[in-house]
Amino acid sequence: MTQGQTVASYASLQQLAAELRLDAAAYRRACEIAELHPDRAGWLRHIDRFLTALGALLIVAGITTFFAWNWADLGSLVKFALIQGGIVAAVVLAWRLGIDAMAGQAALLGAAFLVGVLLAVFGQVYQTGADPYSLFLSWAILILPWAIAGRQAGLWMLFQILVNLAIILYWTQVLYPPEGWWMLAQALGPVVWLGTTVTDSRLASSLFVMNTAALLAWEILAARGLSWMTGRWFPRLTAVGALGTVVAPTIIVIFAAVFESRTGLRFLSPLLFTAALAACFYYYQYRKLDLFILTCCLTGAILVVMSLLIRYMPKDFGSLLLLAVALIVQVAAAAFWLRELSRRWEAEP
Repeated sequence: MTQGQTVASYASLQQLAAELRLDAAAYRRACEIAELHPDRAGWLRHIDRFLTALGALLIVAGITTFFAWNWADLGSLVKFALIQGGIVAAVVLAWRLGIDAMAGQAALLGAAFLVGVLLAVFGQVYQTGADPYSLFLSWAILILPWAIAGRQAGLWMLFQILVNLAIILYWTQVLYPPEGWWMLAQALGPVVWLGTTVTDSRLASSLFVMNTAALLAWEILAARGLSWMTGRWFPRLTAVGALGTVVAPTIIVIFAAVFESRTGLRFLSPLLFTAALAACFYYYQYRKLDLFILTCCLTGAILVVMSLLIRYMPKDFGSLLLLAVALIVQVAAAAFWLRELSRRWEAEP
């Protein structure tokens, strides 16, 4: 929020309407002036962006499915020619439309996805035997120039995901290969396996540092006035990922510290979690209001507090009732605090 500006919201407008005794027509007109109700052009713009992004993703999914279905019937040269032709066509389309236009951004993002398809096909055709982590790392390196030139959050989010996957795979395939129940987690599917990676506090702490660095870089550059970084979905998703890599290990330490008894870092995640909460509560409360990230922080704090209560309270019916009351009180207090914080920011000039 900058000096000399007042944030218009439904709450402040309703209070003003009550004081001025505005009728329904005047209130609707006030909402239009304050741009609280999107007009027809606004709705069409958002729908156009959504359909453009959805179309680009469906095209990439269709190309991937095409290769999966017709793999045995296609020659190597045909496979590479089709994918590389698609990449070149997408890049040319992005250049012609302009990388600042929605269609151009979608075309460039589609080209970045096709780079991953090209690397996967290359590994399958020539049976390189490379570790999977090298695929994601190479993919991230190849699209990095496009992410820098493209100036869009979608490319940076793809880059961020690829770097996370490369770190996880390198850790679990090269540094510390899985054993025991981790091998079972791999057999149960990628979602279960990715969830179990945070049980290693060393890996989880590494992911936390990397995602936090990306979040800090984004917030610093956005504060310096880069227009394409004013959107909030990238920092919010990155903050969720960073918090998840310290909340889950902290809960595991509370319930079963034996999982990390083999390392000297089992208490690192709780320390990082505490530091992250303190930093987020300060910055997103006093410097840049973001109720979504604050809500995520409060959710993580509630989960940790409830885990402590469950771990150390007596195991009887009375404790179950106290746990329910504690949860209700924490959720109600968090909602009340967030509402008062929003009102305070709206009232400040």
